[in-house]
Amino acid sequence: MLKALPGGARHAALLLLLLGTFSSCSGSRTDATAPPSGETLFTLLPSSYTGIRFTNHLSDTRELNVFTYRNYYNGGGVAIGDLTGDGLPEIVLTSNQDGPKLYLNLGQFRFRDVTADAHVTERDRWTTGVTLADVNGDGRLDIYVCHAGLKPAFARANTLYINQGTGDGGGVPVFQEMAASYGIADTGYSTQAAFFDYDADGDLDLFLIRNSPRAVSSLPVENMRSKRDPLGGHELYRNDGTRFVDVSERAGIYGPEIGFGLGLAVGDVNRDGRPDVYVANDFFERDYLYLNRGNGRFDEVLERALPASSYFSMGVDIADVHQDGSHDLYSAVLPPEDD
Repeated sequence: MLKALPGGARHAALLLLLLGTFSSCSGSRTDATAPPSGETLFTLLPSSYTGIRFTNHLSDTRELNVFTYRNYYNGGGVAIGDLTGDGLPEIVLTSNQDGPKLYLNLGQFRFRDVTADAHVTERDRWTTGVTLADVNGDGRLDIYVCHAGLKPAFARANTLYINQGTGDGGGVPVFQEMAASYGIADTGYSTQAAFFDYDADGDLDLFLIRNSPRAVSSLPVENMRSKRDPLGGHELYRNDGTRFVDVSERAGIYGPEIGFGLGLAVGDVNRDGRPDVYVANDFFERDYLYLNRGNGRFDEVLERALPASSYFSMGVDIADVHQDGSHDLYSAVLPPEDD
């Protein structure tokens, strides 16, 4: 599984800064040489050198703004992986109103925008997260793009771009959109997705987090965790070969409209050889920590496993911070320690 950062402009900006590609430079000229290395661990490379000129432009209207759509400033996503098979990783960035942008790696930290040539251009959608994974098991990475926003259902449908190879396109990978064919053109308010083999059958399954369209102030003060919502909440799709099947309820995955999902991470947190899942929820619903039982089901154990949990979670990651062979959890929280 290739990890992709969840939706949020802050994540995309940070990663681009570390790659040395985020810059306020503009223009079409590409410098012949990169800036010399300094004494710091990373060297900032201007966009005039890298060729990456990307901005998440937002155009407010009377109908669409932060007052009419709560997640207006949540930003998009970023994913990195080798889409051509040449050993160099490509970069996919998503803009909320302009869709995904695919940058072909030319080597030496130079990139070229090949979005149109790769057939991944999107229009009239509100784009959130993006994930790279070999969905059909052919050895090539595919692109899965999440959508949300104040749009009709067909415009919220997530898109799956299946990698057709480079063909004769001068090394540019070409994709075919096939989300509906694979059964994962989800029309909820999706935030981010992760592909991993939860049932150990050799193919990649899909875990999808979504953000409720309901206004928080309109939700009743009651435990609605066990009530599934068709647009909000979270879902697990099992890969049955040529098509994915929604197995959320039978697998023990919660999907309520109080599940305002903003972060998703996968890792073996209890060292039993099976991938587990952590979901970061915004507002008053607690996070979910799902332990993989190995029989097609998950147990949600957050309150039993953690001495404390975050509130108003913004994102999450799983990694071996101490390098002791065990996975650690890191959760980003919105409220300050002292209000």
